[in-house]
Amino acid sequence: MPDTPQRYAYVSHCLFNANAKVDEFAPCAGTHPGLLRLLRENHYVIRQMPCPELAFAGLNRFWQVREQYDTPAYRRHCSALVDPIATLIAHDLAGGDAEVVLVGVDGSPSCGVRFTSSGSDWGGRPDKPGDFDSDIVGGKGIFVEILLAKLTERGIAEPRVTAMTTDMPDGDEKTALAEIDAVLVGVS
Repeated sequence: MPDTPQRYAYVSHCLFNANAKVDEFAPCAGTHPGLLRLLRENHYVIRQMPCPELAFAGLNRFWQVREQYDTPAYRRHCSALVDPIATLIAHDLAGGDAEVVLVGVDGSPSCGVRFTSSGSDWGGRPDKPGDFDSDIVGGKGIFVEILLAKLTERGIAEPRVTAMTTDMPDGDEKTALAEIDAVLVGVS
């Protein structure tokens, strides 16, 4: 592929390490093989981003909605994690012949791209394990929001964004992979 730009995919951590997910919510064992296949077929260099929730609340955390994470401490935490990512994206784009895509996780309070979880009256882990009863609303997760703002502050155009939808109540992996593939192929 000598005539095509270098392609970089910045991927939410849990898409290549499902063990970082909140207990009971890993949709696959380890890695999303379909996503990995798409990225490799389309010649992307894969950059796995850190999991802000795991780094903030640990492995034994319960699942939370955006309002619970939307605190000054969590925003500072995400900002600290985002700084080196924004620097790396700037470096990747510095040569002028590169493309960047961000692959998030819709439904996530942190890594949602089009949708995030919400529930101002939601008090934490419900007594019904596996029953996701928070609301899904339009909007970005906190980590993605901060990353895109940092890129704008640096004068870097917002990259193409897409997301897996397996965290959504009606998420379908086949449909999500088709949507991601369309974004990956359309980047140029």
